[in-house]
Amino acid sequence: MVAKTAASGSSGPIDSGPANDGGRRFHALPVAAALVAAVYGGTIVWLLLSDSRFAGEPVVHVALAPEAPVISSLEDTTGDEEAPATGPGIAVPETPAVELPGADTLSAEAMSAEERALLEAARNLDKGVDEDIAAEVRIVGAESVSGDGTASTGGETGGAIILPPVPDPALVETTAEGPLPKIGRDGRRPSDVYARPVPPGTQADRRIALVVSGMGISESATAHAIEMLPPEVTLSFAPYGSNLQGWIDRARDAGHEVLLELPMEPFGYPQNDPGPHTLLTSAGAAENISRLEWLMSRFTGYAGVMNYQGARFTTSPTSLKPVLEVIEARGLLYVDNGSSARSMAPSLAREVSLPAVQANRIVDPVQNPEVIATSLDILKERARESGVALGVASGFPVTVDALAQWAVSLEKQGYVLVPATALTRD
Repeated sequence: MVAKTAASGSSGPIDSGPANDGGRRFHALPVAAALVAAVYGGTIVWLLLSDSRFAGEPVVHVALAPEAPVISSLEDTTGDEEAPATGPGIAVPETPAVELPGADTLSAEAMSAEERALLEAARNLDKGVDEDIAAEVRIVGAESVSGDGTASTGGETGGAIILPPVPDPALVETTAEGPLPKIGRDGRRPSDVYARPVPPGTQADRRIALVVSGMGISESATAHAIEMLPPEVTLSFAPYGSNLQGWIDRARDAGHEVLLELPMEPFGYPQNDPGPHTLLTSAGAAENISRLEWLMSRFTGYAGVMNYQGARFTTSPTSLKPVLEVIEARGLLYVDNGSSARSMAPSLAREVSLPAVQANRIVDPVQNPEVIATSLDILKERARESGVALGVASGFPVTVDALAQWAVSLEKQGYVLVPATALTRD
């Protein structure tokens, strides 16, 4: 007997088998085929109706923090990669937005990891500074060496160095972006006018200059550096802080000359992003100069500029040279922070007659007192061998405190602390 039966939405002739089986018995193969067809058909319909671009594949999102480089030696840390400004174990939580003068608000995400770490370290700054140490440092910071080699406490008739207010109107060009430095009609250059002078009679050898970077990002860290460091230490300000001109005035009132930090393209950009208006090898000269002018308009009174990161940018002569030409034309000096041994800035600066100096040492590649102490010893060795040495350090409180204590006994050891601009002058 032949019967018609519906199975999985289809029908067809099914052999019921011999009549003496007492009922209907289906063959297994046709039924299995129908079930498989139903499964595949359902899967195809589901995929067609689904609007997820990840349909049919497992997705896992993993956020990996950059791995902190391992310092295998306490010898020189200059190399082709950026010198890290943060050390192992420093947490970098979310930070509040930072307001730019005359610009949009800069979110925490736009700040570099080093800047966020600096903010966090400043939050943990112990407000109770050892009074004995602070008193010693303030004495060193308040006194300057007069022409006869004796210490003076300052005042109108003393030998203390008092930096004039900024800006000098004759050295300012007013633009739509803001004030830009320029060479005066009388030939005076910002690199000379805004520099901290070296007292006559200061020894010509064993000179050490220090630049402390990252200023202006954290109010507490910036105030700590201005208060604790000797005035001979040069302070370098990032272009992204709030109330920058107020900080510049405060730093100069304490005797510090200042620099402007220029964010430059590192290797790994844009994953490693120094911040807005970074100078890029992919941008043309006109675009980079436009970005440079925006950066230079953030505040006034700086004697020169220093690169922030830039291991990629400083190896590209076609990108770097036009920038250096503008810096020279505006009467500034250039400080290479020494983070890349392949930087072409020193040689290109000579080609365009730009006063420039390159750091010998990153003082705090990691936030470790022993590493900092070793770096400072290496600077003294360099100064003993070649007459001068330049170190660049971050504005982390642990570094600032170490530098302040180190400077107290520097003169007794036969060395003299001078501003960074002094290394570009005879």
